[in-house]
Amino acid sequence: SWLVLQAWGLEFDMNMQQKCIYEEINAGVIVVGNYQAFHRENPTAPMPIDVRVDDPAKRVLHTSSGNANGQFVFTTKIAGEYKACFTQMQYQEASATRVKLEWKTGVEANDWDAIAKKEHLDAVSLELRKLEESMRAVYDQMLLLQEKEVTMRKMSENTKSRVAWYSVYSLIVIAASGLWQMWYLRRFFKRKKLV
Repeated sequence: SWLVLQAWGLEFDMNMQQKCIYEEINAGVIVVGNYQAFHRENPTAPMPIDVRVDDPAKRVLHTSSGNANGQFVFTTKIAGEYKACFTQMQYQEASATRVKLEWKTGVEANDWDAIAKKEHLDAVSLELRKLEESMRAVYDQMLLLQEKEVTMRKMSENTKSRVAWYSVYSLIVIAASGLWQMWYLRRFFKRKKLV
C-alpha cells in the first residue's frame, strides 16, 4: 500500500504450512500488527503458530513461536517491502488453521487514548490532533511520491535515450551490411564475368 495512514484487517486460511503477507511501507512509520490463529471450524479453539516479521534488508523485527495470538510493534527504519510470515509446522493443523491479522500503520497505529490522557486533550482537541497528524502524513506521502516521480522520469528518459541510440546503431549496422553485400556481390560477379 502506498498510503502512510492505513489500517486494514485480513482473515485467511493457512492451507499450507507457511503464508507471508507483504506491505510496502515508508521509513519512519509506526507499525502495529495484532494476530490471532484459531481453528477454521471452531473459532474458540486456538491454534499455535510461529510468526516472523522481516524488514526489506531481511533483518528480523519480530519473532514468536507457538502462540495462538500476539502483537508486533515497530517503527520502520528504511522504506521498502516488509514481510510478516505465519508458519504452522504440522500440515494437518495448517489446513485447519485460520489467521486473523489487523495491520495498522502511521496515524492509525497511534494509541490516541493514551495521547489524550497524557496531554489532557478533550474530544475536539483530540480530533484536531488526529486531523493534523493525518494531514502531515498525507503531505509526507506527497513528497515521497514526488521523489519517486522524479526517479521514474529520469529512468524513463534514460531508457528513451538508450533506445534511440540503439536504433541509430542498428541503422548504421544495417546500412554497412547492405553496402558490404553490394560490394562483395559486385566483386563476385565481376570475377565470374557475369556482369
